[in-house]
Amino acid sequence: MKHRQSRLLGLAVLAAAAVVVAISAGWAASARGTTSAAAATESKAGGSGILRLGTTSYIDSFNPFNFIAGQSFNAMIMVYPQLVQYDYNAKRGYYIVGDWAKSWKVSNGGKRWTFKLYPNTKWSDGQPSTADDAAWTINTTVKYSGGATAVAAAALSHVKRATAPNSTTLVIDYEAPVGNVLAQLEQFFVLPRHVYEPLAKKGAGGRALKTYRPEQKLPTVTGGAYTLKQYEKKGTTVFIPDPNFWGPKSHADAVALTYYTNSDSMIADLRNGSLDWIDQVPFEAVGAVRRSKGVKVNQWPGAETTNITWNSNPRKPKNRELLDPRVKKAVSMCVNRDKIIQVVFHGYATKVESIVGHISPLENPYLGPLKYNCAAANAALDKLGYKRGANGIRVAPATTGKYAQDAHPMSYEIITPTSTDFNVNRSFEIVKEGFAKVGVKVTQKVGGDTVASYALETDAKCDAAKNIGYSKFDIAMWDWIGYIDPDFQLSVVTKGQWCSWSDTGWDNPAYDKLYDRQGLTVDPAKRRAIVYKMQKIVWDNFLYTQLTNHVSLDATSVKWAGFKNQLNAYAKTYYTSPRKVG
Repeated sequence: MKHRQSRLLGLAVLAAAAVVVAISAGWAASARGTTSAAAATESKAGGSGILRLGTTSYIDSFNPFNFIAGQSFNAMIMVYPQLVQYDYNAKRGYYIVGDWAKSWKVSNGGKRWTFKLYPNTKWSDGQPSTADDAAWTINTTVKYSGGATAVAAAALSHVKRATAPNSTTLVIDYEAPVGNVLAQLEQFFVLPRHVYEPLAKKGAGGRALKTYRPEQKLPTVTGGAYTLKQYEKKGTTVFIPDPNFWGPKSHADAVALTYYTNSDSMIADLRNGSLDWIDQVPFEAVGAVRRSKGVKVNQWPGAETTNITWNSNPRKPKNRELLDPRVKKAVSMCVNRDKIIQVVFHGYATKVESIVGHISPLENPYLGPLKYNCAAANAALDKLGYKRGANGIRVAPATTGKYAQDAHPMSYEIITPTSTDFNVNRSFEIVKEGFAKVGVKVTQKVGGDTVASYALETDAKCDAAKNIGYSKFDIAMWDWIGYIDPDFQLSVVTKGQWCSWSDTGWDNPAYDKLYDRQGLTVDPAKRRAIVYKMQKIVWDNFLYTQLTNHVSLDATSVKWAGFKNQLNAYAKTYYTSPRKVG
């Protein structure tokens, strides 16, 4: 499976990448809707094996210890080694295959996992990449899991230590047998020790591991199917094949991912041949794109869910009525999800109740369902004592005690990010309309991009150890991209993910114990029962009001073939498999 390209082909790839860099300014202009004729000509000239991909989601970071955007995870899969990854076919669905690991075995009663790696591999700077890099990355992630490396730590739950007996053998010892080791390790990236170890030694608690921005220090040291030639957060990022990669080679001389703020411009560029692929067709434009000459729309079950996020921090100082699941459920009962599905997603979505979404085979099918019933919602709020004022807005009664607050109208802000691949503004308007029918007023607070919006949720000085954070916002609307195994989604509401992945600020030790237990439960039926119970706890407490699970729709030029659309963010073959026709 390992393949080394010749020096001559390597030079050809570099030359192609230089063309991409030269035309990327034209693509960035197109994303702003101001492409010049010359730029358009250059863009069309780049058809010599350069796969041009358009997106409305951007890469916020190439640091596995500090990212939040789904596009970043996809990008890191392309440039860093993983031990294993997913493959997909219609009969088996998703299943685990090797990436850097050729094989693996389990011993010591399920507590020891030994991986054999491909030999003679190198980082992009020429340094050998060995099992020692993997062992160091694992041990360092575990060491700082309560702080700097928390974003990546969930994938290594219950790891005791990792060792490298030789350059191609990695041994991972767990504290106890773990039921989903391979699914967890699919989310783990191996990093170059010689780059990251000096960072771990800078400052207290390995802080520099989290603040490091590898994409700002080109050439970034990578070790996957591609190296990073150019990075522009709100422009074009260019990947070129890594000649040291052990797996199937890329069929493209380069992959250029361009971020668009204007989906109309993105669709226009696909139609005129300036793009070969867009990774999510805007839902309102599916019909028009289907009618486009030379373009194919591909549809498959999606992993993305949308929700209303409720600040569930038990130490939340104000508007504590929103901690009451009865209040959140009542208000949610007047949100017309069918209308959201039709108006926002044009029918390309379904209702969802669980935090893990339809992508997971362990989705609990017995939750709710939450039924649309404004009359019952109003009756419930009346019974709870939230009376309407003269202006029709309900009033939360005065409270006493540590978090005392005067009587106040049930009027709140809802944070919405600008970096969604669906019309979050229209979705907000439908939610606002429903809330108004039960006497709750909401206003939209546009939070900015993913990073800025998340900062509004967590607060600037978020500190889990000191219980600082999640004190200023009440409600947000956002989306999650789930994984096949539900572990990650279940982890995001644990205290361990405060200031890292948690967007609710929930702190429930009993739930956290269940999270630990499901990871240590090897028997599939017993684990399923625990996972179902955890999903019900999240649903019963209304940490989220789950709204929709939308299908994935991408569009590809008929001049390219071999796409593995289902593997977005799950495997390197998502980028390596497309090939030019003819």
